[in-house]
Amino acid sequence: MDADEDRTRRAENRGIVRVVHLSSGHDADDARIFWKECLSLAEAGYDVRFVVPGDLAARSENPHTAVRTVFVSRRSSRLGRLTISPLSVLAAGLWQNGEVYHFHDPELLPAGFLLRLLGKRVIYDVHEDLPRDILIKAWIPRPIRYTMARAAAAAEWIAGKTLSGFVAATPVIANRFPAGRSALVQNFARPSEFTPSSQIPVNNQVIAYVGGIMVERCAVEMVQAMHKLDEFPEARLAMAGKLAPATLARDLRTMPGWNRVHFRGLVRRDGVRALLDEACIGLALFHPTQSYMESQPVKLFEYMAAGIPIIASNFPCFRDILETNGCGLCVAPRDVDAIAAAIHRLLANPTEARAMGRRGRLLMMRSYSWETEARALLGLYGRILNKARLSKAEAGYRH
Repeated sequence: MDADEDRTRRAENRGIVRVVHLSSGHDADDARIFWKECLSLAEAGYDVRFVVPGDLAARSENPHTAVRTVFVSRRSSRLGRLTISPLSVLAAGLWQNGEVYHFHDPELLPAGFLLRLLGKRVIYDVHEDLPRDILIKAWIPRPIRYTMARAAAAAEWIAGKTLSGFVAATPVIANRFPAGRSALVQNFARPSEFTPSSQIPVNNQVIAYVGGIMVERCAVEMVQAMHKLDEFPEARLAMAGKLAPATLARDLRTMPGWNRVHFRGLVRRDGVRALLDEACIGLALFHPTQSYMESQPVKLFEYMAAGIPIIASNFPCFRDILETNGCGLCVAPRDVDAIAAAIHRLLANPTEARAMGRRGRLLMMRSYSWETEARALLGLYGRILNKARLSKAEAGYRH
């Protein structure tokens, strides 16, 4: 009997509930899914599995053995990720024989319906406002976006009638699902993951950006702003994340300012922590689409947890967090001069920057800590499982 079989047997003997998280479009190292939700559930005593595309050759599991990661083949094409990957994830998930299935991608909605028909408790984790996001997806032909958005809205309406529960990443998303079966679980940071430096060295001029590197996330404006920092020739923009589409990499490399970019590519969680340890400023810039204007990007709270000041888009929700509490600056995201001026201000005034970073860390600890969200997640699980037990008890009584 190998270690996994032994652990499974002991869990079943103790009556531990097995939870299977499913994702066809995220990474095994995903901050929200693995490092927050899966680990919090495991710490609460659940037997947690995470089925996700990954490197089958390496078979490298996350060192946190409290959660077992189960890999399926990763598909390189978008069509494969949207069609074949969900089937692979579903098949591997069924093999885990979970009591609760918790999925994180809208393309897994059909899998969620099937699991529900099989008598499983199924939770849909809604990271984004799907119908609205479809309307701005550049890879979807414009003539069919509206039809696809309507179809997505219909699928989520059916989900609202049939699935066991919903986890919403923002209040706006939460309002679209049944209140009694939903939990608002926001993308706040785990304070223990980040240890802020006692002070930012005067000669430190590393500006950090962590996340998807895309046109709509101000990739062009950030690179161009670096070209305007003549008074700080040592300033560097450290970018960690995946470039999309592939043509964007070629375009960025031709721009003035790219010579001051340190592109680190897609990094694991330890790489994110290492980057924020050396940074003195964090960027959270997005174009003003409705979806982004109502978002709560995880990078915002991780920068706060790391104790660094933030430069963000001047959306009302960002201003309420950053400028109201004195822990960052908000600028027009398409205005390269405004972005450069904000970076200049913080580099030229390290005392002010350090004070902003300290206020951000304290604010995160007080109001934006993952611990509160973990309790909401565990509360939803408790309600779903209690309802399931009551249903079984009633069925037994009738017979």
